[in-house]
Amino acid sequence: MSEKPDLLIIDSTVLDVDAPRRRALADRFNLLYYDCTTIDEFKQRMKRGGPYAQIVAIMRNGWHKAGPLANQRPFAADVVPYFPASLKLITCSGHGYDAADIEGLTTRGIWYCNTPNACTEAVAVTTVSLIIDSFRFLSFAQWCARYDWMKSRELGSKAVDPTNKSLGIVGLGDIGLAVAKKCEAAFGMKINYHGPRQKVAAEQSLKHGAIYHSTLEDMIPEIDCIVLAAPYTKETHHLLSHKQFSLAKKEGLRVVNIARGAMIDEDALIEALESGRVPGAGLDVHANEPEIDPRLKENWKVALLPHIGVCSESSWANFERVNLDNIEAFFSTGKPLTPVNYIS
Repeated sequence: MSEKPDLLIIDSTVLDVDAPRRRALADRFNLLYYDCTTIDEFKQRMKRGGPYAQIVAIMRNGWHKAGPLANQRPFAADVVPYFPASLKLITCSGHGYDAADIEGLTTRGIWYCNTPNACTEAVAVTTVSLIIDSFRFLSFAQWCARYDWMKSRELGSKAVDPTNKSLGIVGLGDIGLAVAKKCEAAFGMKINYHGPRQKVAAEQSLKHGAIYHSTLEDMIPEIDCIVLAAPYTKETHHLLSHKQFSLAKKEGLRVVNIARGAMIDEDALIEALESGRVPGAGLDVHANEPEIDPRLKENWKVALLPHIGVCSESSWANFERVNLDNIEAFFSTGKPLTPVNYIS
């Protein structure tokens, strides 16, 4: 048995490895690299006498959606009871944490950290491209360039510039604010936002400020495009549905989602697209991904991406840095830097 504590590393096939920092980590910890083919195998390895029975921390790094581990959820509710008593910290790349049982981990006394702001730039750039597409239908134009040049002439009466339009953001966190700044600077868009509380400091960081709406229903009639950039919770499930689309101004509401697919009622969205209440949409996330509703796939006025908003080398480098920062801080001070929960 090693005298150094065991640290389990769950690496994606897409990541950035800081070799010097990992070598330094190996001086302090016995590094175990996860290679379980199933979650059941993971559970078995954490039982008494198993190779993971004494782990004190877990680091999950890189792009979760890539590689053979893409469909594994190692921090879900059915896994938490198998974690050994020695486990005190989980640090996991990404902004979202809906795939982790935060309540169960907290009850077990395990800190859970995400990597906030690590992929802000990548996701914000993706969001801006989808906003542009929802107004100018560039995905449809690309289809026309390949298959039916003259059909693109339909865009003459439909394409609109986002310049000076009103943008509504649900979730003015790191990503939402970055999107707001880019759209304000590039297109002079007027920024509105909705969330559980007003964010005065964020408003003041924008050149022309922003208008806060305490309810989504109050915001929708005032905006030309809505961006979903909030965490997925029970409260945000089907945040956009028939009622919300019915409140759109007569010119329609463009819809962009870079958060989680289940935040939109896709049947309601498709109906709104067909009726014209939603003239265009840009979706990086989908309710049943990797499957996409055929009605959306066949509608080239909708820009569809395969959940790749995070996909940039800057994200991978930031994931590694923040995860390692959390480990170093916790084992030096007793508290990580970016916890989602709090352990007393």
